[in-house]
Amino acid sequence: MSKRDREIPVIRIGTAAGKRFMRKMQAARQKRDAEVAVRVSAILEAVRKEGDRALLRYTETYDKVRLSPATIKAGAVQIDAAAAQVSRELKGAINSAAKRIKAYHRKQTRTGFTMQTAEGTLGQLIVPLRRVGLYIPGGVTVYPSTVLMNAIPARVAGVEQIVAITPPRNELDPGIAFALKLLNITEVYRVGGAQGIAALAYGTKTIPAVDKIVGPGNAYVQTAKRLLYGTIDIDSVAGPSEVVIMADRSARPEWVALDLLAQAEHGSGDEFAVCVTEDAAYAQKVANAVRREIRLSPVKPVIERLPAHAIVITVTGSRDESIALVNDIAPEHLQIMTRAARQDLRGIANAAAIFIGPHTPVALGDYFIGTNHVLPTGGAARFASPLGVDSFVKRISVAEATPAGLDRAAPYVSVFARSEAFIHHALSVERRC
Repeated sequence: MSKRDREIPVIRIGTAAGKRFMRKMQAARQKRDAEVAVRVSAILEAVRKEGDRALLRYTETYDKVRLSPATIKAGAVQIDAAAAQVSRELKGAINSAAKRIKAYHRKQTRTGFTMQTAEGTLGQLIVPLRRVGLYIPGGVTVYPSTVLMNAIPARVAGVEQIVAITPPRNELDPGIAFALKLLNITEVYRVGGAQGIAALAYGTKTIPAVDKIVGPGNAYVQTAKRLLYGTIDIDSVAGPSEVVIMADRSARPEWVALDLLAQAEHGSGDEFAVCVTEDAAYAQKVANAVRREIRLSPVKPVIERLPAHAIVITVTGSRDESIALVNDIAPEHLQIMTRAARQDLRGIANAAAIFIGPHTPVALGDYFIGTNHVLPTGGAARFASPLGVDSFVKRISVAEATPAGLDRAAPYVSVFARSEAFIHHALSVERRC
């Protein structure tokens, strides 16, 4: 091994080193940047009070672009011109992926119900959100795939108004423009950052407010979403990308290595990629394969910036212990690359997205096969789910009692209400009977 090779830790779970690793992982997940929160709070308050004036001021400060209310919105001509420049290969990939994403999410749709009870009729309405905002990052790279993943479930759910915001560039990215046009998203604004999120949440003279904001972004964007939850709904506060790969000797070490690095290369510096195995000798083979791939990697500087605990091979004492570790971590992505993968799947309760077998790398779900790549991170898979059709609807309860039903229910309601000292609750049913 070259002295310049990155060391890949191989840690036995249950030892002192294993316990330190788990503490580091949890500490990294719980990290919050207080300074960013203070700055973002000031931006949100300014946009709330000043509207477009603050929005334009912060856009000039952070994006170095001077806009006016007349130039904030990207016109149809601009979108069409950018979309026309997309390569044939990317156009084909976007079209094919969109079909698969739509087919998968159509299976998630559901309708309301009605039921007869002794008191009358109960029901539930499923109603799409009216207006949703999509944040499209515009920093180091651009993400046409994220446009598809966020907007298609909204369209399937029946959301009529989808508005997109993206930081201003000289020209709209062709892939982004083509995806927006494909999904008939014509309301597009050239603003980003926390100020763009604030404009969507509060509304300005130029940008009407939305009911929910979805989409990835940097620390300022995610902090703004977190602070504005309650004013609007959000998809999640997305953290750094994560993968856990449960593997045994049936999986080629170089494939495991590539899948670990596929998550590590995102570039935030806080990514988290772990292989879990019961075989110490195999663990060392995976570690060696990761070192070889890093040595050859075109993005080696990005990977080498990661902290030591970001790419780790862990060794457990049994498959049951491996499964328990996965459930404790509750990863964003889980790959099961074992001989008994489907049997092992039965033990998994906490993972946002699961990829079974050696031929199902996470990248398939990131881009193409139809599952959504907007996923809970930071252990939130214990209680949260991938973005989907349910993310863009709300449930409304409906009740209609008959006169006889009211008479039947009133004594019980009266007992409950009076026991809780809500006298007028009780009177509202008692005097009707």
